[in-house]
Amino acid sequence: MLIANISCGLSFIMLRRQLTLLAGRCTRISSQQGDHSNDDNFLRSEILLSRENQQRSMECMKKPSPIGMKLRQTLSEKSFAAVLICLCLNERNETSILYTRRSGRLTRHIRQISFPGGIKDPGDVDFIDCALRETEEEIGLPRNRINVWGSGTLITPPHTAAIMPVVATVHNLILKELKLNEDEVEEVFLIPVKDLIHPKTLKHTQFKSGWSTPNFVVGHYKIWGITGFITNTFLQCLIPIDLKRLKHHIKYVRPFKHKH
Repeated sequence: MLIANISCGLSFIMLRRQLTLLAGRCTRISSQQGDHSNDDNFLRSEILLSRENQQRSMECMKKPSPIGMKLRQTLSEKSFAAVLICLCLNERNETSILYTRRSGRLTRHIRQISFPGGIKDPGDVDFIDCALRETEEEIGLPRNRINVWGSGTLITPPHTAAIMPVVATVHNLILKELKLNEDEVEEVFLIPVKDLIHPKTLKHTQFKSGWSTPNFVVGHYKIWGITGFITNTFLQCLIPIDLKRLKHHIKYVRPFKHKH
């Protein structure tokens, strides 16, 4: 079962702080010579997928997010789920994140973008076991191909199961070799990290109630809802702290006020 993208309620003021932080860390700044090569070096797979960056990223993922959501397990939770944030290299040797598009055969959130994952079954040993099982069921990626980095902090959005993000890498992934469960997944694709942190990619969705959520628009792909939130949180942890880019800021949009 896929975790649907939902319009999770987030405080716009708190969200703006996180989006600004991500933009400050991830957008490009020109050097006096106009050379961006030093910045781009920090996005090389040798750095992003290094043991040192792995440890730092997972320590960050364990910390509570500054955004106003429940992030810890409570006794009132009735169901739990896990999603897999899968890092791999595309055909251009760029570090990328794997996403799926929900099947058109589903009854809810049709064709929305998500991570592989689903509800935790009683037979699952832990959240990692759940994420690996669901990934294999959905896209046919065997668990013995997956190198797990670890799990993050439990996220509890409104109106859905509590979700545990699990981070992993896969070497020599060939998308054409995956066997999709067409009842659940319509498409599987990779988006390079460098595209996700591009200034023109980072957007936000603002709702009439005044809440906003981060989203990413890359080509015809729109990553939003809980998937956008998890992507935003993970990128802040993955991008090396030495990569400081300060050029782009999210424009503040006043909350919409409905007139009765």
